[in-house]
Amino acid sequence: MKPTFFDKKTCGTCKKAQIYLNESKVEFEKVDIINHPPSRELLEKFIDASDVKPYLNSRSAIYRELKLGQNLPDKATAIELMLQDSNLIKRPFIVRGDVGSFGFTPNEFDEKWGTSSK
Repeated sequence: MKPTFFDKKTCGTCKKAQIYLNESKVEFEKVDIINHPPSRELLEKFIDASDVKPYLNSRSAIYRELKLGQNLPDKATAIELMLQDSNLIKRPFIVRGDVGSFGFTPNEFDEKWGTSSK
């Protein structure tokens, strides 16, 4: 089963992650996070209630407007906000079965997606 790769066309981090996966010969199914955001169930499964900050896109307008960096929401509120505006979800969000990741770091990709460091 291929991982689902939620991205946004204009996301530079998503582009870097795609290149990394492609160079590592990891196949994935790309989904536009704006037009087809992840479900509530997926977000609930992969967001850690003890700290929602790593799952939030700090560059999004809503993050700045609501001053979420200074006033972090709880998990339920964060998910509600993400469902209202999927730009708030840290990208890329990649999921396959019980494995998921938000954002892109080569070490995490190597571990979770079977890529190898360059």
